[in-house]
Amino acid sequence: MAQAYDFSRSFATFATKGRTNHARIQAEAVCELAGGGRYVLVASCKSEDTYAERNLFKQPNYDFCAIFGAEEYCIVRVGLPVTACWLETGLSADRFEGRGRGVRIDLVQAEAELCADPRAVVEATLGNRPLVGRTELLDEAGEALALLEYPIKTMNANDPEHSPSGDWIFQVDTGPIVAPAERAHGDLEVEGLEMAFIAWNAPDWAELIVLEPVRLSYSDDCAGHYSRVRVVNARNEVLVVQ
Repeated sequence: MAQAYDFSRSFATFATKGRTNHARIQAEAVCELAGGGRYVLVASCKSEDTYAERNLFKQPNYDFCAIFGAEEYCIVRVGLPVTACWLETGLSADRFEGRGRGVRIDLVQAEAELCADPRAVVEATLGNRPLVGRTELLDEAGEALALLEYPIKTMNANDPEHSPSGDWIFQVDTGPIVAPAERAHGDLEVEGLEMAFIAWNAPDWAELIVLEPVRLSYSDDCAGHYSRVRVVNARNEVLVVQ
């Protein structure tokens, strides 16, 4: 029996300076770098005026999400024209209060069964079993760059009776995830990561569509959008969480 992250019970918790608020946010994906660093992407929420009497959502509004490591963080703000603060990075201990280094990461693992073949994937999908994807990213020489783990929230599947090829077929299309970027944008390790959605239907490669600034057609501003496609060498697996 294998192990996989139980994302439904995995969280990151931080407190703002002065402990005016504790925010507990569900884990969305995990990236374990070959060099040893582990980073957790947490779920998006909408920008808000926390604990206000009325008008809780800020206007103009944006998506708030974050990537947390053992010591570093990256806050991503998506939905507004891109400014210097659309990516905010630094040391968690300087930005947040809390036990340890400012952010508490609690990842829960559960028993899981590795799907041995496409039929097992399709049957688990159509049986409404909780699925976790595991993708090992490889460089051109076949060396490991990172291990990505993520809940499969969208899965396409068909049995031989209904598939065009007469085979058991499936295709993962899910996210967001966090993965090593093709190039870093700063000196911190977290600045070498990027957010993406992932799609794959074979065991040895995957496509990522990456979040980056895109120029708006009606102005000179840019906004964050999932737009740049990367094809990566990979080893892909689907696990069924027990």
